[in-house]
Amino acid sequence: MSSSLLRGGIIGLGVGKAHAKGYISSPDVELAAVCDMNPDRLQAFAEEWKVAERYSDYKMMLQDAKLDIVSVCLPNALHAEVSIAALEAGVNVICEKPMAVNTAEAQAMVDAAKRTGKRLMMSYNYRYRSDAQWMRRMVTTGQLGDIYHVQVSWRRETGIPGWGLFGSKAASGGGALIDLGVHVIDLALWLMDFPAVQTISAQTRSLFGPVGRKTWGRKPGQVIEGGFDVDDGGVAFMRLANGASMALNVTWAEHGQPQEDAYRVEVQGTEGTAILHVRNYKNDDTLRFYTEMAGVPVTVVPTANFSTPQGHEALVMDLAKSIRNGEAPGTNGEQGQIAVEILDGIYESSRIGREVVFGE
Repeated sequence: MSSSLLRGGIIGLGVGKAHAKGYISSPDVELAAVCDMNPDRLQAFAEEWKVAERYSDYKMMLQDAKLDIVSVCLPNALHAEVSIAALEAGVNVICEKPMAVNTAEAQAMVDAAKRTGKRLMMSYNYRYRSDAQWMRRMVTTGQLGDIYHVQVSWRRETGIPGWGLFGSKAASGGGALIDLGVHVIDLALWLMDFPAVQTISAQTRSLFGPVGRKTWGRKPGQVIEGGFDVDDGGVAFMRLANGASMALNVTWAEHGQPQEDAYRVEVQGTEGTAILHVRNYKNDDTLRFYTEMAGVPVTVVPTANFSTPQGHEALVMDLAKSIRNGEAPGTNGEQGQIAVEILDGIYESSRIGREVVFGE
């Protein structure tokens, strides 16, 4: 590799494997080092990606690898600790979602990025899909008119993760809402250029996970080791400062179409409604636009072009390019902090059983 390339690294090769393609395919960065506590996984992926520098201790990696960028792909409770350590080591960070398990940790990460002058990018990979980019252009160019309501959801019929630390509040900070809800919350706010949230009314639930139902990779009734003390579903209603409202529905488990795993973002405006509906991570037939022409209701079925880099690949390439060109990346820590604050508000509203004023 040319020495002029930025040096990239990945900490945590579970989720981190999704980031690898971006480092490998980017014209601006090379995948120089990887880190994982599982020796078998570390060796397997390092050999697959032809990475010579391998670490089992992220502190040693940050000290010795001389990185420009690192992806932090660890359990949620470790995001703040490791991201701050990387920033203070002079490394730009891509942090997996959610940014942190609470607002205080998210604020500490934002403060560290400002203090060190390094970029803190959030891994909101769904913004980097061509269909989501089309939705944003429709909103920002005024094709929908004035936005008055956004309805977002991510619903799985059987989709409680049956491995890792997803069921642990101490390790993950929450369940379905933190795992899936953070993505659709971010998409909705990003589409509208982040209007302030004024109030939140929410209800969370934990009905299937504690009894071992609707869990990936397990038989019905096979309870997750270590317990399950997070939400497996929830709903919320938010009032926004731009006059619009937002409704949220997120489930890891529900009775519905078998094997359904779909997220949906519906933006309603005075001149039209645009819908992004992605089923089971596929790229076909994901967009709709409803409007009127000459007084007649019209349905438009756009076709997005997925031939360019998408998702995590495009996200990593975006950060590398932004460093090269001295520009801001497409996502940042402040935006990640907003989502964490909203999640805190959702959990608090559910806990006290009433609406909360955002920020209080």
